Amino acid sequence: MGVLNDPIYRPLSITFIEYQEGDKLGFILAWFSMLPFIYIVALCTLIIFRRDVQTIMYFGGFCVSEVCNYSLKRLFKQARPERTRDRMGLYEVHGMPSDHAQTFFYFMTYLAIFVILKSQMPGSPHIRSIRNRALVFTQLIIAVIVAYSRVYLHYHTVAQVVVGALVGTVLGCIWYYFVNYHFMQYASFITDHPLGKYFLVRDYSPIPRLIHFQYENEYAEAKRWRERRANYVKD
Repeated sequence: MGVLNDPIYRPLSITFIEYQEGDKLGFILAWFSMLPFIYIVALCTLIIFRRDVQTIMYFGGFCVSEVCNYSLKRLFKQARPERTRDRMGLYEVHGMPSDHAQTFFYFMTYLAIFVILKSQMPGSPHIRSIRNRALVFTQLIIAVIVAYSRVYLHYHTVAQVVVGALVGTVLGCIWYYFVNYHFMQYASFITDHPLGKYFLVRDYSPIPRLIHFQYENEYAEAKRWRERRANYVKD
């Protein structure tokens, strides 16, 4: 009876990232280690508001990556690195390959290919090329830091994050090819289906210069409603 017999509570393992007290670099890397979760939340938010087929399939690739990671960990059954104290109760015992590294390299690889092949940002070809290279390079650096954070914080070995990064990169390439060269030809069927219309699923891929198209149309619509409201107030 009493406190000793109370139920044991554990924090959610996916958000509980530890770093050594007083280690400023560890504190920074712990936040980098959180980036995959932040990215996933941002992507889910984008899906809710845009409901675009391409974005939904981008998230679908993450789900495939998670299944692959789960299967590979059961196949290799490689333990995580030794800790200064027992923290295994909070995390999955198997660490090969690193889920963080695999997930973020998948996201960054898919996005990098999309930026290079389908970028519709304004500017001359030279400016777009520089912008795209800078964006891809930034993505690579962030992905490397995320992978390094898992080693620095003693959640994975170097081999585990390297394999995770390779699996995520390969999966990003394969999934991009599948989505954009096979699946997207059926996008019109999805958007025209009654269920797709009910959930307001859209396909933006046929629209050139999408950002300008959305801006111009939304600006004109907002202006029209402002004028309509002003006329209503006058009447």
